Order: sequence, then structure tokens, then C-alpha cells
Amino acid sequence: MLHAVIRSWSHRVPRRYDLSMSEPGKREVAVQAAITVAAGLGAYAGPGAGPLAAGAGVLALAGWQHVIGGRRLDNNVDTLLAGAEAFGAETVEEFVEFLNAAVSDPEHQELLARTLAIAQDTAMRDKRRALGRALAQAASDTGTKVDPEMLFIRVLADLDEPHIKVLRIMRNPPPAQGAVNLQMQAIGRVVRQWHASDIIDQYPGLADVIYGLLPVLARHLLISGGYDVITMAGHEEEYTITEYGEFFLERLAEPSERE
Repeated sequence: MLHAVIRSWSHRVPRRYDLSMSEPGKREVAVQAAITVAAGLGAYAGPGAGPLAAGAGVLALAGWQHVIGGRRLDNNVDTLLAGAEAFGAETVEEFVEFLNAAVSDPEHQELLARTLAIAQDTAMRDKRRALGRALAQAASDTGTKVDPEMLFIRVLADLDEPHIKVLRIMRNPPPAQGAVNLQMQAIGRVVRQWHASDIIDQYPGLADVIYGLLPVLARHLLISGGYDVITMAGHEEEYTITEYGEFFLERLAEPSERE
């Protein structure tokens, strides 16, 4: 069982994690699991094995304490804990049950490896927790649940906090369309066409990057459009958030925050 495997790695864990207790807490088990998965990346031969194995090679050369220790390990532990929470695991035994489900077959193992490879360098907490919930979704079922979660984490891997910020902005009607929307409300419609200049008005700090953010969101079908229109700022491309973009934001939100 996975529990026995991850316990065998306890001597490699940074000292600040107390693994001496006879019944380790969920966080200690998560630490062991994160290290075990990292160790397994060296033997992984599935899609994307090159980048994953490269990371494992660095670990072998530099030593566990220097590479896994600190921020990367913490990020992966937090991701596993978020997954366990979404899975409904409240005890150590239930947490181990979650981990066993997460490695129950090659498809689940690939999802786990990819998820932690993404999470380890993710500073955005919302993104890490969404990755953990994706693991829980797949662990709650078999077969068909893995494929959509794999697609979800692949999109999420390509997005950083500025992308998410833009998508959240575009979920709302643009202030520049306020007068139009007052009239549209009479027929139950809302205009949500956004332009780069509108987004910059909301967040001036995005001015230098907005033209690189919008194509990424469009490539993943989170927004649609790209049509050239004339605005007060001149010729601009016009975009609207898609149903998939709305769904994606729902997946990023904590369950208690969802509408």
C-alpha cells in the first residue's frame, strides 16, 4: 500500500516536519507522499516524461533536502491537503485512502504526477487548491473522471495570476458599456464585450502585458472574439468570456464561494 511506501521515505524529509509520531498526521503523510511522487518521476515514461524526468534528475544530483525542501515541497503538500479536503478525508486513514485512489491505475498516477509537477512552482494559492480538487474529482471515480481533470490541469498549467485576473474582470459587464446595459436590462440581456483599453482602465498594472494575456485565454477557449473594432482608444480586438471561461472560474473558486 502507498502508506507503507511513503513511510519508507521519512528519513529524507526536512527536519522541520515531525515524523516521529507513531500515528503521523495528514500533513506528515502528505509530505511523504509528495516526496514519493517526486522520486517516481525518474521512472515515469508517459507523455511529457522528458521535462518531468529532468526535474527528478536534478533532485538526484542536488539532494532531496536542497531541492524538494522549502517552497516546492510546501506547495505540493498544500495541494495534496486541498485534494484530501475535497475528497472528504478527515482522518489519517481517510487521507491514505485518498492517496491510494490517486494512484489506483496508470491514468490516475499520471494525473497525480502532472498535478504535483505543476503545483510545486505555483505561488498562487487558488491555483494550487484547484489542482488539489482536480485530484479529488478523479480519485472519487475511475476511468472517465481522469480525462476531464487532465484537460483541466493542462489549461490551468498555462495560466498565471494575471490571466486569472483578466478572466475575472471579463466575467462582469465593462463600465464603458454601462449606459448600453441599462437599456439592455429591459430585455434581460447584458453586454460583456471587453477591449484591452477597458481592462487597462480597471487594472493599469496590466498595461504592459495585456496584449500577451488575451491570446492565451483565447487559445484555451476561455474567451472568444478577437474581432477588430473601433473604440475610443482606436482599433482594438473585442473579446467576450465564454461558457467554458465561466465554468473554469467556478472550478477555481472555493466550494463555499460558488454561486
